[in-house]
Amino acid sequence: MVGIGIPKLDAQMTFPDNANILLIGPPGDEKTALAMQYIGNALKKKQPCVYITTDLAPMDIENRASKYGHVFFSHTGKDLYFVDCYSWTLGNKKKGKKRDDIQVPGPSALNDMSIGIAQAVQQAFKKPENNKAVFQSLSTLLLYNNPEIVFRFVQITGARLKGAGTSTLFLLESGMHEEKAVTTLKHLMDGFIEIKNEGGRLMLNAPQNGVSDWIEFKLGKAGIQI
Repeated sequence: MVGIGIPKLDAQMTFPDNANILLIGPPGDEKTALAMQYIGNALKKKQPCVYITTDLAPMDIENRASKYGHVFFSHTGKDLYFVDCYSWTLGNKKKGKKRDDIQVPGPSALNDMSIGIAQAVQQAFKKPENNKAVFQSLSTLLLYNNPEIVFRFVQITGARLKGAGTSTLFLLESGMHEEKAVTTLKHLMDGFIEIKNEGGRLMLNAPQNGVSDWIEFKLGKAGIQI
């Protein structure tokens, strides 16, 4: 079974190995924090990871991960590889240390993105088992592409990642998309985790995968805690 790095939840969740999991939630840090916890937990177990980003530059992800107690810097290029579909928006103006991330010219370049993901998988995953990936986020793809094209891309990408022995979290912003699109994406997955903020109370569930009731959680320096 796939664990996401929160022991009390992992004891209840029933995601199969090599699962594609949709992580749905409102704008905010909660989804990103959970994705980072998922990757951070895998790295501690020496499980190789790929992080596909359309929303943040890889360096910003590393910095945010540090905020929640995860040290990604020392793993980048070794057992953590980034597919960077975001930095193109900066026009190469971002200063700092030269990086070797796999670059994709934007979220509408889906063919280039497929090639970049395949390259990252080849570099990161030496065995077709116990591999982890995050795709942040599908919402950006839906903003730049026809939904039907995105659905096909997700179906093919998810199948390829599964074939490489990978369990993947696909992030999606709630409240941004038509219900039909959300339902279709859920159908393409092995399950979903939903996050909500109800009057300042943060809660999550996974109704198809063992956590039917809403569980309250806190977000702090140690990431998500229950």
